[in-house]
Amino acid sequence: MILLFSCVLFLLLSSCATLDTISTNQVIRDGDTIVSDDKMFELGFFSPGKSKNRYVGIWYKKISTGTVVWVANRETPANHR
Repeated sequence: MILLFSCVLFLLLSSCATLDTISTNQVIRDGDTIVSDDKMFELGFFSPGKSKNRYVGIWYKKISTGTVVWVANRETPANHR
């Protein structure tokens, strides 16, 4: 799970023209997000609807409904907060 999350972070950060970085020893906690340099995408933890499951995903930041475009752990959600 950590390896997959690290790969997601690498892809997100490498596809954005940004000077901000996150290192492999930094932790992103539930409630924290990473926003792309152009402020179009956001990566973080989320629960769809009333689900208690938590997912790591990327969604459009500027769309108020939080349209998710990618989910890292779709098959193995975390079920605790």
